[in-house]
Amino acid sequence: MGRSRTKNTIYLVDVGGEIREFDNWPACQALVNGSSYAFAGGVDRAQALAKLNRSRGAQVRHHTKGSGGASSSRPSRSATAGARPTEGICADAGTHGNPGPCEYQVCDLRGIVLAHQHLGVHSNNYAELAGIAAMIEHALAHGHCKLWTDSKIAMGWIASGRVGETVHERSTIVSMARAIKQRLDANPDLELCKWHTKVWGEIPADFGRK
Repeated sequence: MGRSRTKNTIYLVDVGGEIREFDNWPACQALVNGSSYAFAGGVDRAQALAKLNRSRGAQVRHHTKGSGGASSSRPSRSATAGARPTEGICADAGTHGNPGPCEYQVCDLRGIVLAHQHLGVHSNNYAELAGIAAMIEHALAHGHCKLWTDSKIAMGWIASGRVGETVHERSTIVSMARAIKQRLDANPDLELCKWHTKVWGEIPADFGRK
């Protein structure tokens, strides 16, 4: 049995850079079970945040070190942010509501649109994965290797194959993530990389709706 959790414990979860707060374990557990989200609890928000930051730091070290010094999962290669990238293409999603009418676009790093599609009513995560899938196909057709996304959630799902039970359209999301992983594994020259928005600004494929 695990240690008991007191009623006044605060739980924080990092969901793709967004910190979500819970005042009870069952609600937190429903979000983190089966996911790769970092989370931590504390007697107050300050303590929980300090523990969460340590947890996130450990996750970064784990993914970049891996086995024998190499990345432990190809789609999660997200090197420490340095100069703004100049190589590759990128994808991003746009939604009106979540879920709601959504779309994706694939762009070069100057922001020139290479592919765009309206997808109907789905979640933002669905659109992010659809955009990544389209980016891969464009890269294979035109010889690109570096593929950029700002979606930490999508990268985690692709790398791990684990999707939380409460995710909207979960079975479809799982199928999309697995298909992308298989496509990347079959084409080892492709590298799915994390776009560091806080360092480089919005990804060039951003729809500008924030």
